[in-house]
Amino acid sequence: MTFRFQTFAAGAFLSLAMGLSLPSLADGFYANETLQRQAPDAFALQPEAHEFLVSSYALTIKDGDRLLDLIAEDKALTNAIQQWPEMTIDQQIPWLKKVFSLEVRSFGTEAPKLIIDNHSYPKKMVYFDFDVEAGGNGIVYLNPDKLAEEEAYASLAFLIHETRHSYQFQQALNANANANANANANANDSDSEIVAISAGYLAAFKAQKQLKGFGFSDFLTLLNEFEAFQYGNYVIGQLTDWQIDMINMGTFASQFDNQGQLKIDLNTLSANVDELSLLAQYNELAKEQFELRQRQQ
Repeated sequence: MTFRFQTFAAGAFLSLAMGLSLPSLADGFYANETLQRQAPDAFALQPEAHEFLVSSYALTIKDGDRLLDLIAEDKALTNAIQQWPEMTIDQQIPWLKKVFSLEVRSFGTEAPKLIIDNHSYPKKMVYFDFDVEAGGNGIVYLNPDKLAEEEAYASLAFLIHETRHSYQFQQALNANANANANANANANDSDSEIVAISAGYLAAFKAQKQLKGFGFSDFLTLLNEFEAFQYGNYVIGQLTDWQIDMINMGTFASQFDNQGQLKIDLNTLSANVDELSLLAQYNELAKEQFELRQRQQ
């Protein structure tokens, strides 16, 4: 059985789901070169982020598999996930907290604050709250009333996605330290990849706070959003045998088809940038997602 999330106009989805207040974005779907060139190292579609793209995918899959292994060890949780569509949001909440704990454990990082209520961020469905200057581990927020209006696995998918942001944020705060460590004579390829990934996260978190005028594809190809959706969609896909179609959970560059393959593979497309930029290639292929969203409105 295939479950589809309720479709939002681009601006409404970003505002509600990701906690932004961007009322001018209702018609913004495709990636905007002018906007992205303001912080080119923060976006997956820009050449400055190429090293991040090359380095991050293997880590995304490796980390996803680590969480999946921990979930598989808990038979009660595995059974609950199989029954997820039949549960109410109140029944899901204890299991969401269990997945949260396992996900943090899988990262080996400190836990962010988890808030599941209807009032702390009343206008938001889900949110990761962070402050680059203040640091910390961030806050993962889920609004159960709003999630109850969504279909099937929305609550689980968003919990996994938002918790991934805390991992990213902690890695981002270590970006400078990682860069300094990589500068020594003993640095290897693995060190360089860690530096590229951490620096990409940091650039994206800064751009998320500083830039204005995001459209759907701009916001969701910020490196932190791009990778968190890819990570979450991979985990949900594996848990459900790739039978969940989540049209709004990121762009097609972060979504997998029913065979477990990326719908838009940016790493493959990056080999063709002599003919068209990665952003232009993405926009051409993103027409399918745009048209699907339009038909579901």
